[in-house]
Amino acid sequence: MATEDNFIVAIELGSSKVTGVAGRKQPDGAIQVLAFAQEPSTTFIRKGRINNVSKMTQCIVSMREKLEQKMQKSISRVYVGIGGMGMHTVANTVARHFDSKVEITQEMVDAISDENRTSASADRDILESVPQEYHLGAQTTIDPVGILADSIEGHYLNIVANSSVREEIRNCFRTAGVTIADLPITVQALADSMLTEPEKRSGCVFVDMGAETTSVAVYKNNLLRHLAVIPLGGANINRDIMSLQIEDDEAEELKLKYGSAVQESDTDAHKPIALRDGRTIPYDEFMGLVEARVEEIVLNVKNQISLSNYDVSQLIGGLIVTGGAANIRNIDKAFTRDTKFEKIRFVRSIRIPLRTPDYPGLNNDGDCNAAIALIDKGEINCCGGTLGQPDLFDEPKDTEPEPSAEELAAAEAKKKAEEAEAQRKAEEEARIKAEIEERERERKEREEAKKKRRNKWKNSWKRMSNFFGNLVKEDSDA
Repeated sequence: MATEDNFIVAIELGSSKVTGVAGRKQPDGAIQVLAFAQEPSTTFIRKGRINNVSKMTQCIVSMREKLEQKMQKSISRVYVGIGGMGMHTVANTVARHFDSKVEITQEMVDAISDENRTSASADRDILESVPQEYHLGAQTTIDPVGILADSIEGHYLNIVANSSVREEIRNCFRTAGVTIADLPITVQALADSMLTEPEKRSGCVFVDMGAETTSVAVYKNNLLRHLAVIPLGGANINRDIMSLQIEDDEAEELKLKYGSAVQESDTDAHKPIALRDGRTIPYDEFMGLVEARVEEIVLNVKNQISLSNYDVSQLIGGLIVTGGAANIRNIDKAFTRDTKFEKIRFVRSIRIPLRTPDYPGLNNDGDCNAAIALIDKGEINCCGGTLGQPDLFDEPKDTEPEPSAEELAAAEAKKKAEEAEAQRKAEEEARIKAEIEERERERKEREEAKKKRRNKWKNSWKRMSNFFGNLVKEDSDA
């Protein structure tokens, strides 16, 4: 296949804007950006979740047309980042016990992994499962295959979200005629693109401060240990400022110009802030609104770190903070004050080199970080051929979206669980039937024994009656 017919398309569903990027991976690890499109999303995405299906579908159609027109190539499928309010991690344990020591095989590990995937509640989907460790008796390992043991206990960290989240996304893209290649978790893709290997190994906290959500991910020994999405972000600060009868765009401008996460000592001496309409507002009143909301967000981050069961002494990689809402003055002081982390690194853009000849300055402010990180994760070619020509994959536009690898694994796990449940029910029914038959047999035996005892007493009384009858007869004869 020609190089120009090989590219990956990623779409990030942000609370403030939807970003679409088409890019081609280069041999040196860089990404060449072929097309870029961005549209505001405040009217149809709230807290990272779709709340207006019609507008979301129109946005997808528009974005696809813009990307295709720029490249003059059709798009056969796209990667869509998933996230939003309600996504969090849940720990789960699955155990298997054997009659004697056996060699642990990959099939055994896969079997308990499949069982783990069926552990979600009816209203929750497991988006991804991260194996933490395996206990084999007194031994703990992350790679149990080949070890002799009489039991295996798998510990998993499941990333879960409301069961409607994936379905809402898939329905919108299906209606727009766009196939989904996969639904990677956005915050994980970002973390993989921004965190260094030493940070993940020694332990760190990754914080992505978005418009309406703040994602927190804790890593230790190169594994995700905790994840949660807090339904608070930069837009909450703006809405607080708007309570002073200020429009949203001016609130954003004032937040970046005058806002501070921690008030300076000379607040009282600061001049009032002049507004576009000629009014002024006291600086300390403005600062009080900003500082209070930032403090709430930071304290929620602190709470999630506590829930991870790791503390500052164990997370020596420190805090790594990114996102548009982190561009506020003195936010490092707020994090240090409330979380006690001294080591804080702020990241404006990802570490992946970009080649953007048609878009100079693209991603200077980091608003394409997530989409580019999703491209880096992608492996399936998204090109459908030259625009106006049949797709290279001969895939009809109204084809149902192909299930992702995660969904295929979940479906297979569900199928196995259903088969196991059917077998269990059959065995239970057979056991109950056998118990009923056994009780019936015992009842008949008791009835038979009782009948024999009655007959025995009946015969004994008959013999006694005959004996006394004969005695009376002998007396009368005498």
